[in-house]
Amino acid sequence: MIKKQNLEFRRLILAKKMFLHGCDHASGKDEISRMFAIHHFDNSIELILKCAADKSKIDYPTKSNIKFNQLIDALKEKNENFPQYDQILAQHTMRNEIQHQANIPSFEDVTKFKIYTEDFLKKVCKEIFRTSFEKLYLSQLIYDGKLRGKIRSAERAYEKNDFKRCIILSENAISDAAFVFANIYSKAGLLTQFWTASEEFKNVIKDGYADQYKKESFYKPVRELSQAMLQLGMASTGMQFLDEYRMDFLKLMMTVNKIEKLTADKLKEEAQFSLNFVTNLILKWQEEKVFQEI
Repeated sequence: MIKKQNLEFRRLILAKKMFLHGCDHASGKDEISRMFAIHHFDNSIELILKCAADKSKIDYPTKSNIKFNQLIDALKEKNENFPQYDQILAQHTMRNEIQHQANIPSFEDVTKFKIYTEDFLKKVCKEIFRTSFEKLYLSQLIYDGKLRGKIRSAERAYEKNDFKRCIILSENAISDAAFVFANIYSKAGLLTQFWTASEEFKNVIKDGYADQYKKESFYKPVRELSQAMLQLGMASTGMQFLDEYRMDFLKLMMTVNKIEKLTADKLKEEAQFSLNFVTNLILKWQEEKVFQEI
């Protein structure tokens, strides 16, 4: 896990996370996704530039705007091996046009700037921070060692091009995060019990509700119905913990179901998506303190 005082390394990982978030949007064909993709690519670059400025002891105004190209020029003066940046400036210009003029980037532009951004981030990490962009693992942002280890296993599988295993390990990680580390069902049960107005419903889902009918012929179906009602309530409330990730969760489940039918290229794409989604959801739950005991 990243130590809290190692702010530089954490910021580098967050820059990578922002870039990967942009990659998720880049895979969308709609206009909004393309706009978001360029914004995330540009933000990831700006974050790593400010990390580089701190590393190179460049004084810049943190509480006021600094021109993007001025920051790059200052870094070039300090670092003779600083990467070429014409494409990055072009992307920043496009980002401003999106924000201020509502221009819509083409799918080809998004694909092109995705490549430029990744290449730039890799070079800055290597030349200024003497670290590998590939070694900036998002799992290092996860505090719990055991849960971090599960995501790290999925990351290793991806590195070894074992994309099928990466998807399966990602699914296992989110399952353990929900039912072992967060105990989502227990928390969902409390929510269901509190927000259900019907006393009859609360009574039906209580443990031992069916015991009063043990001597009756309908005891077994009553017990099964009670358990089914409890599970339905917990499941419907538990899904609320997904929030904006509901469709991503559905996509992961559909990917797992059809994993044997995926082509090699599609398998890699889905593995990257699955790993990013599961890591992001776990980090979201971590931020919300879902893993803490009530």
